[in-house]
Amino acid sequence: MAEGVLFDIAGEIIKKLGSRALQEIGVWWGVKDELQKLKGTVSRIRAVLLDAEKKKALNEQVKDWLGKLQEIVYDADDLIDDFATEALQRQVMTGNRMTKEVSLFFSSSNRLVYGFKMGHKIKAIRKRLLEIHADTESFNLEAIIEFLLASNSEENVSVLSIVGIGGLGKTTLAQFIFNDEQVSKHFEVKLWVCVSDPFDVKMIVKKILESAKGTKSEELELEALKSHLGEIINGKKYMLVLDDVWNENRERWDSLKKLLVGGSGGSKILVTTRSIKVAKVASTVEPYVLKGLSPTESWSLFLRVALKGQEPKDSSVKNGRRLLVNVLEFPLQ
Repeated sequence: MAEGVLFDIAGEIIKKLGSRALQEIGVWWGVKDELQKLKGTVSRIRAVLLDAEKKKALNEQVKDWLGKLQEIVYDADDLIDDFATEALQRQVMTGNRMTKEVSLFFSSSNRLVYGFKMGHKIKAIRKRLLEIHADTESFNLEAIIEFLLASNSEENVSVLSIVGIGGLGKTTLAQFIFNDEQVSKHFEVKLWVCVSDPFDVKMIVKKILESAKGTKSEELELEALKSHLGEIINGKKYMLVLDDVWNENRERWDSLKKLLVGGSGGSKILVTTRSIKVAKVASTVEPYVLKGLSPTESWSLFLRVALKGQEPKDSSVKNGRRLLVNVLEFPLQ
């Protein structure tokens, strides 16, 4: 099935969920809030569909994801059609004199039972959509690793920035990438520096040397530090992570980058920052912007990464969820 069709079906679902008829039937059956939540979830899924279409040919994981999504989207569409049918029936029934049997069907008790049943179905569909949407977070990891391993850049050193608000997981994602087995085998030298503020070129070079040697660097002038830096990276394929960068001044960035161009072709610099302006100053390619996860998506991702997808023991669930809530509700500013 063409992903453009999936995109269109998702659009139709959103349109139906926003229709006056569905909103009225949502109020009637007591599921208006659930329908609104479903609309928001489908909108988020639709937002990544076109990008997924581009990745499908090169990424089996994305292809498999689209196949799973297709089934859920069809189920969601069928469910919404059921609601649309109920809305039409109600319009007909209320526009004419209702028979005793019809009146009984639309009684408050039957309405409550039917609303509960349909509300449960909506929640089940939404849960499946949230779980599959959480899978898109793993695409971040794969896409960035693909960039790092690529060697078709015209420049000796390429720069990619990961952008997102504080507490969203930029540094954690960079650590996963830094420690990835493929990445470790690909680069001769791997370096990690926490930059923060201020953006001082001499201090950054000093920290790069300390990362390379694993020991504290002696106090030297910038020229001596540059010489030692050349010994470490010149002619070698290296990866450098510059974590928590705040500098928006292009001249300062260029003065640092000039010291880093000695690496062999395919060398990469990965920058983490909260500012899209910083990313545009530093990056040679389009920045990678991270978006936050909902509690359901975060729990799903937590189970996959921390527990390999296995359900934790009952005693661990409460603490695990409390931890995620704390992280989600109180991100760094």
